[in-house]
Amino acid sequence: MSQGEAVRGRPANGGKNSASVEIELKLIVGPDDLAALATSRAIERYARNSGVTRNLRSVYYDTSERKLWNAGWTLRVRKTGSRYVMTVKSLSAAGGGVIGRGEWEVEVATMEPDLSALPEDVPQAFRETIEAADLAPVLSTQVKRRARKLDLPDACIELAVDAGEVVAGERREALSEIELELVSGRVGALYDVALELLDLAPVEMSLYSKAARGFDLTLDRPPGFKKPAGANLPSGVDLDDAFSGMLGTALRHFIENRPPALDGRHPEGVHQVRVALRRLRSILNVIHKATGSTEAAAFGQEAKWIAGEQGDARNWDVFIGQTVPPIAAGCPDAAGFDLLVRQAGDERKKAYDRSRAALADMRALRFSLALARWIEARGWRDESHVDVLELLGQPASGYASGVLDRQFRKVLKRGRKFAKLKPEKRHELRLAVKKLRYLTDFLLPLCAKSKKAAPFAKALSRLQDGLGRYNDIATTDLLLGGLAAPDRPPGFHRACGIIHGWQARDLTIVEDELRARWKDFSNQKVPWSH
Repeated sequence: MSQGEAVRGRPANGGKNSASVEIELKLIVGPDDLAALATSRAIERYARNSGVTRNLRSVYYDTSERKLWNAGWTLRVRKTGSRYVMTVKSLSAAGGGVIGRGEWEVEVATMEPDLSALPEDVPQAFRETIEAADLAPVLSTQVKRRARKLDLPDACIELAVDAGEVVAGERREALSEIELELVSGRVGALYDVALELLDLAPVEMSLYSKAARGFDLTLDRPPGFKKPAGANLPSGVDLDDAFSGMLGTALRHFIENRPPALDGRHPEGVHQVRVALRRLRSILNVIHKATGSTEAAAFGQEAKWIAGEQGDARNWDVFIGQTVPPIAAGCPDAAGFDLLVRQAGDERKKAYDRSRAALADMRALRFSLALARWIEARGWRDESHVDVLELLGQPASGYASGVLDRQFRKVLKRGRKFAKLKPEKRHELRLAVKKLRYLTDFLLPLCAKSKKAAPFAKALSRLQDGLGRYNDIATTDLLLGGLAAPDRPPGFHRACGIIHGWQARDLTIVEDELRARWKDFSNQKVPWSH
């Protein structure tokens, strides 16, 4: 193969455009399980032959300011035998689904990148990013890879079993992965194989790439958390495609935030896992009501269980990181806050142990794989009658308006006589507002212009934040009650009393703000058509 000839390039969308899309399912596997899984019956029953084992060395390039990475790209050169292959990858999803991403490969002469050899269909956005960039090696990986072809009845899969390490300066981290890349056929076959492997040992569906691990390693930082992204659905999208796009976006958000939640060094990891699961539940509930799918309801229950196991970790994060610091700073002469935070830290550790146990549980690992397979297969259609299938083929905008309208009315009903609502009714209102917020994130762009929707979305967000603050104050009382014990030193109890008093004052301020925010929101004109 001559320099400049593309090594791989499957067009996305059946050849409708020239973008190359890599459909690859990455599984993180324990080092002790890797060899056994690689030769398990789940693999051997489909394997074309014994495969080929190679040592692969890859070097990733970027600028000192991480210009490519920050713009959503990676550039890699890999040595395979006597060949050198340069690869450009996009960090964002591509080609639909949960695991697709853009990939462009070309053979080059050495381990140095040759930008003159870039394939013609590499996006202009990448070319503009790399223009005049001062590239240098940032990290490298060294792996021993066993590659095999798997022939399933409805798909051909390239299996790669990788054992090695990622190297960033003086830092090193072990790699133990199984990658399943679709060569041809049905995407769901990737998940079929993965679920068979999961029956034998824990395997984690992951979007945390070797490059991402390496970049985090270079800076000795925890895995980066990701905030929610929009589904970016095209105008006029039908309901079936909308369900697929929204679910895929929410599931990807959950999977991306699993590593930082397990790491635990940044509180946003657990927080974003909970947000992702709530967003998933909101869409699964819409699908269940639209189609009657019992599987949608079952997935929703699994998401609820995982989210529930993260709740205590989030509550202690808020208490230690947000509630106590301004109060302690406002009372510098008061003793006891240090002891209070230490005791709270012990409780947070227990809560994070519970959080990690749930995320690592086989039940949670199966949830991600099974839901991804269900999304690819559009499993909500399986139990649908003819009239439901017709509905799924209709523009999503009309159905989205109806869902938002019903939830908005439910919020108004629960908030009636807002000033007189008891705490338990405020809690019910908060849950209804939160559900409306997650639904608007997905559905509002389908049925309202962004400029027209902005005031409504802003008022809803401010109301949700206010109700959240109100709830945090109530949660603080519960947390302090759990920490209190007669044998604590006087300073500890004094710190608890100060927090109670401080928040009683805050509650008066929050109440006034909440009433104003409720009035603003309840007077909003909805931006969608009835």
